[in-house]
Formats: sequence, structure tokens, C-alpha cells
Amino acid sequence: MKRRLSYLSVLFLFLSVVHPSLYGQKNYYDSLLTETIKVENPEYKPVVGIGTGAFSFLGDVQNNPWHFFTNNPGLRITVSSFLDKRHFYKIDFNILKGSLSGNQGTSGDHLNFYTDISSFGASVSYDFSHLYRKPSDVFPYISVGIETFFFNPKGDLKGPDGAYYVYDKDGTIRNYAGEIISQDYQYETDLRSLDLYGKGNYPGYGFGIPVELGFEAEILERMSLRVGTSIHFTSTDLIDNVGKNSAGMHVNRRNDYFTFSFITLHLDLFSDPEFKKVKRMYVEIPDDDVISGDTDKDWVLDFNDQCPSSPPGIPVDSTGCPLDSDRDGTPDYLDKEINSPPEVSTDEEGSQINASLVHILGDEKGASLTDYDYYLRTGNVPSLSGNKRIPAKFREADLDHNGEISFDELLKTIDRYFDYQTILSLQDIYELMDFYFTQ
Repeated sequence: MKRRLSYLSVLFLFLSVVHPSLYGQKNYYDSLLTETIKVENPEYKPVVGIGTGAFSFLGDVQNNPWHFFTNNPGLRITVSSFLDKRHFYKIDFNILKGSLSGNQGTSGDHLNFYTDISSFGASVSYDFSHLYRKPSDVFPYISVGIETFFFNPKGDLKGPDGAYYVYDKDGTIRNYAGEIISQDYQYETDLRSLDLYGKGNYPGYGFGIPVELGFEAEILERMSLRVGTSIHFTSTDLIDNVGKNSAGMHVNRRNDYFTFSFITLHLDLFSDPEFKKVKRMYVEIPDDDVISGDTDKDWVLDFNDQCPSSPPGIPVDSTGCPLDSDRDGTPDYLDKEINSPPEVSTDEEGSQINASLVHILGDEKGASLTDYDYYLRTGNVPSLSGNKRIPAKFREADLDHNGEISFDELLKTIDRYFDYQTILSLQDIYELMDFYFTQ
């Protein structure tokens, strides 16, 4: 169990530390090759909009009392596209589906009607955007268009028993038996075929000019919202089955028209994006000393150069350090013995050091190579050869007081020097060693 837990711990550590770092490095280089650019001359495709609203009828037969919203719901579908390169004008293709109705109740001529209505048209809209000094996410617009629509008015003329309503002088609705009843609002009678006013079976379609006012607001990059009202001026006066020349009717002298107040959501699903990301085969990195600096000009960049001050023209390895063929710690360009045997001690010029001297000083108590210089340059030290008598300053090294410095006494004196237990200086130690070899 412990073994399994240990394995899972190691695996978790790898996935959470090492593995993400590898991906992080890869993502860094991928980001250098990925560039976000603005699309030149993007292709704009049609934008689709869908929404809902309410119809209101204004004609000869109206609700009593009349109000702007009759609560007759409707559906609107729009397909829009720009007409100009500056995007001031749009063309909208619209589909409207809903219903119109009017009911005078027990007043006036006691008229009522209900009709489904379908409209198909196109309009051109202008958004005033060139008048804004700064870009705005909300702007008004106006549009004018042309449409064709279809209707088929029906009337509620009969009660639940199938008999026609009788409108009494006191304003009540009665059946033929004289009983007071209520209107059931079931529009069962086709008014066109009934021909109540001598209009015959007139066409169930007409043409209109919709004029629209509203606001459009950008919600997201590819999503906008429109709120507006359209007034539809029509070519017919018979949407409610009552026209200008209907005998005995109290009618107006204008054609019928209706309004549609709506809210629609528009989605740009197919146009080119304003900005897009592209992959480069290569990328030009700016001349940054942190990234591309090479102080010593050895072709190894500073951020990876372990020897950033190599002399010019000197061969270096992959880490930027001068070559050291025999690995003796002295680079080739300073090495006077470039092929020193392995595991042989050398001085700072790469030359082998006398084996006896290395043995005397040892690895643990030995001084640095610079300290050996004085000893190696024996020609610069006054020779004590032939002097058998121990000089006064060396007498402390003669531990057994026999008038001679032995090898053990020499080593102990050197140990005492490194332990700060003697007044002898480094130069005195060199002279003591000279005296040992010449006594």
C-alpha cells in the first residue's frame, strides 16, 4: 500500500510540476507564431433576426375603446445585409405572421372582425451612425419599404346556438327568443363570401408601405437587439370587410392600416470576423538584449552563456565556455600542456605539478595554485643550500631539538601554519621547505 501511495505521489508531482512546464514552453513558442490581425475587406454575410411583437389595427372597425396595443401577438423574422461599404444602409427582408381584429361591441354598427395576416416585404434602413463622433453601441434607425400581405376577415355573427345575434335598442345582445346573451368571440363566419355590403368576393391580399422607427443595440460582437414600431400603410380598405362605399355604414374615407411593435434578436452567424488569428511559418523577434544579446560574440546567446566574457575568437563549447580538451581546468588557449594525462595535478597554466610537492601538501591541506608559484620559482628565492645549521626563525619547527628538520616536523609545521598556530609567514614556509631539501 505504501509503495502504491509513493508511486501515485511521484506521478502527481510530475503531472502538476514537470508536465505543465513542458506544455507551457510549447505554448510560449506557439504564441510567438500566432498573430492576431485585422481582417482587410471582411465579407459580411446576411444577419438573421427573430422576435415577437403585438399588432394593432386602425380602420373602419376598431376596438371600443381603442388602444395602441390590442394584444394580438405576432412573429417577425428578418434577414439583413449591408448595402454600402461604409455600413450606413441595410436592406431587410421581413416576414410577419399574426392577426388583426376589431370589435365595436354593442356600440355603433355592432361590427367585429378577426383575420390572420401574413406579410412579406423588403425595406431599406438608415442608422445615422455617421453623425456620431464616437462609436456607439446603441443607435436609432429609420426604414421604409414595400410589402405584400394576405388576409381573410371573419366575423362573430352567431351565438353559441348557431343563431345570429340580435342587437336590441337598449344595447344588449339577444337571441331570437329575446333572451339576453353575451358575445362568444368565436369568429365563425367568412365575411368575404357573405358579401354583406355588395363588395363581392374581393381579393384577400394587398400591398403596403411599412415605415419603421426604432433603436438597435449591440449586445455582443455578433449579437444585437432591435426595438421598434412599424406602421403599415396599405392599398386596401377591406381588411375589416368594410369599405368606403359600404351602404349604411359609418366609415372613414381612408384605407386601412395597422402597426406592429416588436423586439427582435439578430445574430451574425456567417460573416468574417473583424479580427482573426493566423499561424506564421516564422516570426521576426525584435532585437532585445535579454533575448538575443551575445556580449562576447561567441555565437552563444547571453541567456544560455555560462561564460559570457570569453575572449574574442576563442573556440567555445555549447555552453559558451572556452574549450578544455584535457579537462584539467585550464582552457586550451591558456594551457601550456594541452594534453595533460588524466588525474594529474596541474598549475594554472595547465602544466603538471611536481609529484613530491603534491604529496607534501596533500589535497586537504594544500594551498591554492597561486600559492605554489613562489615555490616553483625557486630561482627567485635566496638559496639556503649548504647551510646545515637551523636558522633561528625555523627553530620552532625542530620539535625534538636534534638540530635537524625531519619530514614529519615539516608537515606538522605546515599544519600549524594553516591552523594559525605559528608566527611563520607563507614565505617563511617556502624557505623552510627549501631548507629541508638542502640540509
